[in-house]
Amino acid sequence: MNLLVIMCDHHRYDALSSLGNPLAHTPNLDRLAAQSTRFGECYNQSPVCAPARHSLATGQYAHRHGVINNSYKPFPGMKTIAHALEPLGYRRQCFGHMHWTDLEMDHGYERYVTKEEWEAGMPANALARWEAEGSAPIRRTTAGPSPRTKEQYWGHHVATSAVEFMKDTVGNGDQFLCWAGFTEPHPPFYPPKEFYELIDHDDILLPDCIPEGAGPAHPDILKKREEWKHLTDVERRQMLAGYYGMIALVDSYIGQLLDTVDELGIQDDTIVVWTSDHGDQMGENELYLKFIMREGATHVPLLMRIPGKNAQVRDELVEHIDVFPTLCDLVGAEIPDTVQGRSLAPLLEGKPAPEDWRDAVFSQIGQTQMIRTADWELNVYSGEPGELFDLKTDRQEHDNRIDDPACAPIVEDLFARLKDWERENAHPDAPELRPVR
Repeated sequence: MNLLVIMCDHHRYDALSSLGNPLAHTPNLDRLAAQSTRFGECYNQSPVCAPARHSLATGQYAHRHGVINNSYKPFPGMKTIAHALEPLGYRRQCFGHMHWTDLEMDHGYERYVTKEEWEAGMPANALARWEAEGSAPIRRTTAGPSPRTKEQYWGHHVATSAVEFMKDTVGNGDQFLCWAGFTEPHPPFYPPKEFYELIDHDDILLPDCIPEGAGPAHPDILKKREEWKHLTDVERRQMLAGYYGMIALVDSYIGQLLDTVDELGIQDDTIVVWTSDHGDQMGENELYLKFIMREGATHVPLLMRIPGKNAQVRDELVEHIDVFPTLCDLVGAEIPDTVQGRSLAPLLEGKPAPEDWRDAVFSQIGQTQMIRTADWELNVYSGEPGELFDLKTDRQEHDNRIDDPACAPIVEDLFARLKDWERENAHPDAPELRPVR
């Protein structure tokens, strides 16, 4: 059984046209969704790139593998899904945006196709345009059409390299693990002109502002809101148009991968997984991008197309760390004892969730942590509870109830559970490997 894992960057959980999103032009992801199990309540282990990607790759929480933000390296001995599949004789290659923070560490893949390879083949004028679009002042404040062609984005190199690998591997009679990591729709939000123009600015409804009387957000959130107050409504619509144009672009690259599976005739022998490392606030909560414990950043899409299994939608709470053990289960690989996730295999069968299925998910970035149940979300900042949201009535996370006396027992319970989770899942040698600062 082949494994094709497709991972985007910044792709919101609801940015699919099949979910009724009028701004999303995603015909290829829609056809994948129609054939897959869609996990509607999947949450990442961190709302930022490197920690989230290391958690998906290792099946571990961020404070276990050690990458708690983009600047940390993993603890020694990191084991990935590629290591688990090696004894079964799989060809294993990863392409594009993996965000390994320690390039010297053994990640288990035979080959890693990097951004540098793409840059080396880019025309000088296109590379200069890409560098200009990605400069800090531009990428954080503007969006619009790019003169670059579809073939002059990193995603094109990722897609064509992955296609070549799949064709070569199948031609040699081998099985593959193909991990395609797209940076799109990560900013800068400058898609090719034809993709930007798919989005009609008149169709863009800006997110609601925080209602008056809502409990105040944590100071960290208030500070981040200040970073975006300069945007006009015209600029906000440009940001959304650029973002969804980038989603249409990456959907076209994903289509190349799915078409290749069909052309090779391996649909019945290939598991396809699609997800994103995190989402993007896109104006919700008066915020953009990620780095925060909010629905737009921590809630991620997850599709799994399993040969012989019916399409379905599951609403159990699942986490990124569940993907690793699930794939091992499906192909008969041994699940390493380092993995902290749970196999989704029973859910893929269409069976009821086991009685002991989790009722909470956890995420963290640096010293900020989240515990989220079906009804409540508690966010902890530097060891102190800072936000509480009643998800039954406030899924938008507008009204912070942390100072509501009636909610004190809920805060106490969730905080205790989060601290238990922190202790039980920490790396046993963490203090020696990385002294507390």
